[in-house]
Amino acid sequence: MCKRTLKSITSSDNNNSVLYLALLCLLYFFITSNYLFPSNNSKYKIDGNEKIFIEISEDGITTLRSFSNPDELEVIKSRYSLSEDLKSGYSLVINDNEVRVTRMSGRKSISLGVPIGINSAGAQNLKAIPGIGDELAVRIINYREANGKFKSLDELDGIEGIGRKKLAVIKKSANLD
Repeated sequence: MCKRTLKSITSSDNNNSVLYLALLCLLYFFITSNYLFPSNNSKYKIDGNEKIFIEISEDGITTLRSFSNPDELEVIKSRYSLSEDLKSGYSLVINDNEVRVTRMSGRKSISLGVPIGINSAGAQNLKAIPGIGDELAVRIINYREANGKFKSLDELDGIEGIGRKKLAVIKKSANLD
């Protein structure tokens, strides 16, 4: 009788664990989707201002900062004497008062919801886009070098290995930068 009771308790605990996991998955879905709080197809809208993510590496320490106010970006630009506009996904590397502006890695960009620029990304960053692997990244770069910058993401449809379905997936994570 003790064995039977212990077995039914263990079974009940497993069923509860599965239920809790299912509830957590559902909660995650509602939080990450725009289902409950639609926001004009952008995950990172706050009071009408789009969040901009900038990575700053200085003295061996890398920090990721988010900005929702353009004035905050102006402070960063003046602090580092930058003339160009800062866009989401940029990385500032500061070494001995020299500032180099690059792009953060494709994986970081994707994880933050920052689109990857199809006209400027290298193979490694292109591979971070869902649906693009080694061969497709090389084909995109070769096409770009042969035909110039993409004028529309729809041009990707002309590359072997990219059909309508894959193009729809790529469009969610890419832009023309």
